Amino acid sequence: MQRKFGSRKGATFIEYALLAGLVAIVVAAAAMFFGEDLKGLFVTTGDQTTNVKESVQKVDLKSTIDNANSRSSSGGGGGQNP
Repeated sequence: MQRKFGSRKGATFIEYALLAGLVAIVVAAAAMFFGEDLKGLFVTTGDQTTNVKESVQKVDLKSTIDNANSRSSSGGGGGQNP
């Protein structure tokens, strides 16, 4: 019977092509359905990332470290014995 109809390579290729087409349709439908929500999510995440970046750039790390060191050396070490 296999000899009469030839190999199944062509049928297998068509099956995979149909499956890939179905996946593409599902992805396109999901993008249409969730597109605005995803856009809002990425915009919000980008805004928050920008805010964190700006906050970190404003921090004066040297003075923060100096303040922490002066507090620990002035006896405010939280129960440490000198």
